[in-house]
Amino acid sequence: MTIFMFVLVAILFLFFSYQLYVRFQLESLDSDSPKMKRKINFYKYQENNRSLLFLMIAAIIFCLILFGILYNQDALRKDNKDLELKIGEIKDARGGASGAEIESYKENSLKLTEFPWKKVVESRDAQTLDNYELQFLRDWQPFFGEANVAIMISQKTETLTISVFPTALTFSDFQTAEKNIETFINELQPVKEITMIDFNFTYRDKTNKLSKKSIVYTRESKESNLEKVVLEK
Repeated sequence: MTIFMFVLVAILFLFFSYQLYVRFQLESLDSDSPKMKRKINFYKYQENNRSLLFLMIAAIIFCLILFGILYNQDALRKDNKDLELKIGEIKDARGGASGAEIESYKENSLKLTEFPWKKVVESRDAQTLDNYELQFLRDWQPFFGEANVAIMISQKTETLTISVFPTALTFSDFQTAEKNIETFINELQPVKEITMIDFNFTYRDKTNKLSKKSIVYTRESKESNLEKVVLEK
């Protein structure tokens, strides 16, 4: 946009320079013949009107472009503000359980089967989907620690995939979170909208070495159960 404005200003400068040159040439025209003077005056009149018209068009274009720039800047400020609010929500959600040990999950503690899964599948708005992810992040954090949650929807099959990415876990917390998965899966078996759920852990092992492990459950059809997938090492 800055380059475009520079080009526009350059074009306007060249145009007005040309108009000044033409006006200077017109002013230098003169004649002793009354008939020729009338022609010269008429030509000056036409050039003045043409210059005024071009000036008005240039002013309108300039104002429209300026309005567009201001509108884009305002939209960018709003987007940045929304992003800051979202980051703040994530920080608040994570801060609530920061430093706390992972809790053992007791079945039906979160009443997962009562969650409006059908509404999640029917979601078409990105903001609504973000809100569901934030809700999972807050609700599941005590049992899996600080994590990111991603929801992927298949509109064709009306099913969804949930990916959980717990990070910065101690070995003890990892062991607790790993056990919590089994209880979670048992509780989620009746939720036929979920065809896949995977947990991707980053944790410190017994030797304090940074390690990773993925645990994946899938169901072949809505009539079958979520089954653990054996992953190649």
